[in-house]
Amino acid sequence: MYTTLEQVKIRLGQFHIEQSEDGSDKVVFDHPEENPLIEQLIEQATQDVISKRIYPESYTQEQIDNDLKKLNSVVVNLAVYDYSQAGESYMKSYSENGISRNWKDRDDLFVGVYPFVKML
Repeated sequence: MYTTLEQVKIRLGQFHIEQSEDGSDKVVFDHPEENPLIEQLIEQATQDVISKRIYPESYTQEQIDNDLKKLNSVVVNLAVYDYSQAGESYMKSYSENGISRNWKDRDDLFVGVYPFVKML
């Protein structure tokens, strides 16, 4: 339905709805200047998932791509998480005027991403 980039932009609220001439609603994505950053975060998240999966050498690129489609929600979650950290790299905690922030551990977002195991 939506590309990974579009899914991330929806989660970040970078869109609005317009009504088309036929009366149907159309999603319009905002802030195109942020697309290169978001695309880079998506690529980084994808590589992190690939790294966690430890695909067997016998896996073809097509098999890896099909597996990654099943894990797309993890990639989206990681990209949104990483985007939310922008400008606050590696912040452990933040407190100002009674507002405190702590970040969820990024590794907690890899739910359902398990490495392949080899039988001996």
